[in-house]
Amino acid sequence: MNWKRTRAAALILALATEPLAAQAAQSGAGEPLSAIDWLSDSVSVPSPVITPAPVAPPAAPVPSVTVLPLGAPVADDAGLFDAGDIGLTSDLWGGSSAKDLSRGFLSVPEISTPTLREFFASLALAKFDAPIDAAIDDSLYLTRLDSLLALARLDDAEALIEAAGPPTPQSFRRSFDIALLKGTENAACDVISTNPDISPTFPARIFCLARNGEWDVAALTLGTAEALGILTPTEDQLLLHFLDPELFENEPLLPRPPSISPLLFRLYEAIGERPATENLPIAFAVADLSETVGWRVRLRAAERLTAINALTPEELLKVMSNRRPSASGGIWSRIAAIQSLRATLSVGNGTQISRTLPASWDAAVAGGYHAALAPWIAEQLEDVTLSRQAHHTAFEIALFSNDIDMARRYAGSSEEDQTLLAILTGAPFEIRNAAPLAIAVRRSLSGLAPSESYRMLLSDNRRGEALLRAVAVLAEGVDADPNAVADALSLLMALNLDTLARRVAAELLLENSQI
Repeated sequence: MNWKRTRAAALILALATEPLAAQAAQSGAGEPLSAIDWLSDSVSVPSPVITPAPVAPPAAPVPSVTVLPLGAPVADDAGLFDAGDIGLTSDLWGGSSAKDLSRGFLSVPEISTPTLREFFASLALAKFDAPIDAAIDDSLYLTRLDSLLALARLDDAEALIEAAGPPTPQSFRRSFDIALLKGTENAACDVISTNPDISPTFPARIFCLARNGEWDVAALTLGTAEALGILTPTEDQLLLHFLDPELFENEPLLPRPPSISPLLFRLYEAIGERPATENLPIAFAVADLSETVGWRVRLRAAERLTAINALTPEELLKVMSNRRPSASGGIWSRIAAIQSLRATLSVGNGTQISRTLPASWDAAVAGGYHAALAPWIAEQLEDVTLSRQAHHTAFEIALFSNDIDMARRYAGSSEEDQTLLAILTGAPFEIRNAAPLAIAVRRSLSGLAPSESYRMLLSDNRRGEALLRAVAVLAEGVDADPNAVADALSLLMALNLDTLARRVAAELLLENSQI
């Protein structure tokens, strides 16, 4: 490939590409395009940015009359299941504006307790009545998508995009990155080439041209982008290496930026410099499930994704069953323990299962995916009689599975076991010499009314904002003020989410040994 000739042609082409230059200036400068900072800069129309607020202000004023085309689609009408499936009514968003609700979603930090994490994902996926101004503001819909991406729920986010109808530039930007991480980018590139409403940026355009075999056009487009001066040094270097790696053989790349997008990730991979995903956002771990990566990398990705319920236990076990560990320690010891449990479960011998269950459960806890694996294990234990040595492990498995009958069967006589069982069943309980968090849990589950700040939101028909604020508090776990935890749990109880409140309370206490 003659780069001098290509660049000369590009200079001529640049004279005819003023609209592209304007597009590039729009997408390459100013505000970031998303509430999360790792999305690829792949389309020219920026998405709105919402600054999180620790306490949501009153609902934003909405014009009394809004003129829209008849039948105009509203993205926030989309959902994958009814609100009633998670114990809520469809009018949860009430009188709140899209931006106020978006702030609520963005205020939720990383969630450690599995039941609360799953509920938060369900809030993003459920079908609610759209906010009062959703027809002119899709910020809540985009934040719902971003919340799912941050949880590595790529299939769910993709389904929600499809449920909202034809792609917009903002939703396609997310679709494009989902495709890059799942390895289905050819289909996304086909959308770019056939949909005139999707206006790709130069890096995305060049990548897709090359993926479709149009290398000469890709090179010409790269030359145009260079002539216009609109690529970052990293983009320029990567695209040059991507289009003609032999030309730069043995030459070092520029230092890798501190954060990369899925598009940059795929470009690095294409030139043989695939980044490790361990220190990248969890969604990047999906790319490590590919058959083209080593087994250890796939195992670690499967563990991380299962830990946040982005991968099913069956999918985790499928990756684990590929072969036998060839080493010991760390991940290899965990895999060996889980494989041993699976083998004994298949035999159904209660004595053998009792011997392997505690060590296998400890391995799952060390890997972080015990809560996700618990329902699968509980199902396998349904017709098994366990010996005394495995009873406490079986009790913990029952708690994380929300299997009350199993929990009753294996609960010990200790105050901790009896308290956790009482929390899940709604029975009265006392806690002696308890930690502040345990005292807060008891107060909230004993009928404590929510604080005035929550009651004001409820009376103003802003239940969704109140619920998101409570989720944000509970997400902090033991780091939160115990009084705030009690208040948040009380809010869940006031919204008739009793089962959720009790499960979250039990998991907070169990995971942090606060009884």
